[in-house]
Amino acid sequence: QARERISSTVKGIIEERRKADCCKRDDFLNVLLSTDELSDEEKVSFVLDSLLGGYETTSLMISMVVYFLGQSAQDLDLVKVHTIPDQA
Repeated sequence: QARERISSTVKGIIEERRKADCCKRDDFLNVLLSTDELSDEEKVSFVLDSLLGGYETTSLMISMVVYFLGQSAQDLDLVKVHTIPDQA
């Protein structure tokens, strides 16, 4: 059900892009739309897979970083030194 709603939204964006032919953007969606080798359903699926796959990868990586920094106070202090600006 959620995938259907997101698919519908992506289809709407694709239709808007096609109607606004004058507004060519140099982005991922226009590259995808410029090929005739994929059906619209395949293009929508590709967008969703890229979006959701990226979300899962990022989420997993953040979880791993938090876990490992929690295991090593020394590394956590090192990260703090390099990311928190001096407040002098």
